[in-house]
Amino acid sequence: MKHEESFEEGINGRKGNFVRFLPSTITIFAFCFGLTSIKFALFQRWEAAVLCIFISAVLDSFDGKVARLLGQSSQFGAQLDSLSDLVCFGVAPSIVLFLRSMRLFESMGWGVCMFFVVCCALRLARFNADQMQNNEKPDWEKNYFTGIPAPAGALLSLFPIVLFLETDNCVFLHPKFVFCCLLFSGLLMISSFKTFSSKMLEINDKSVSISLIVISFLVICLITELWLTLSTLIAIYLLVIPYSMYEYAKGKEESEQSSEK
Repeated sequence: MKHEESFEEGINGRKGNFVRFLPSTITIFAFCFGLTSIKFALFQRWEAAVLCIFISAVLDSFDGKVARLLGQSSQFGAQLDSLSDLVCFGVAPSIVLFLRSMRLFESMGWGVCMFFVVCCALRLARFNADQMQNNEKPDWEKNYFTGIPAPAGALLSLFPIVLFLETDNCVFLHPKFVFCCLLFSGLLMISSFKTFSSKMLEINDKSVSISLIVISFLVICLITELWLTLSTLIAIYLLVIPYSMYEYAKGKEESEQSSEK
């Protein structure tokens, strides 16, 4: 009996260790995909480079949710996630875009790439600071980010390459257009605009069926028409930003009115 009990304790202990490190493992996988995108860019394999950054963004959207689901949220995980995000969504997109297009602008092209990385670093630092004060905010306000998140900024900056891969039109790779996308994405990350947080997409018992249908549809679209689907998702996100700002202003006004009563 003692032998069986010790065996069960060992199994449970291994399960506990696996659960504890699962969120950080997902973050490290995302980090490795971000680094691999740089390697693909060095060998001019642009499709693979963009795809690796997209996979990093997908994994990044899961690590925090998994940590909260398993009750394994920690400061270590939060700091590891920020370091990974800086590489995957700041450094990697900048290098990919510099090698693909911005090197034609020489020092100016490198300058805007550095500007984008700095904006990403500032965005992540502000996010970490906000998380420390998150308990002081009302519940409705926790559903919004200040500025767009780093993964969204990375995908917006890569919009020219995604459009080129879909249309095969070299106009989208013109350094002036890429310059504007990098500048615009960087400014959106450090802006004070309020955008929807991924916390609004938490799946509960009531929304499981609908969520599975939506996820299945997206997976099918990504498999059959990858670049068209990515282009559409990026365009939709751009259109959602003004709506999220409107919803935040509306919620703030309602909150102020209720507090006055």
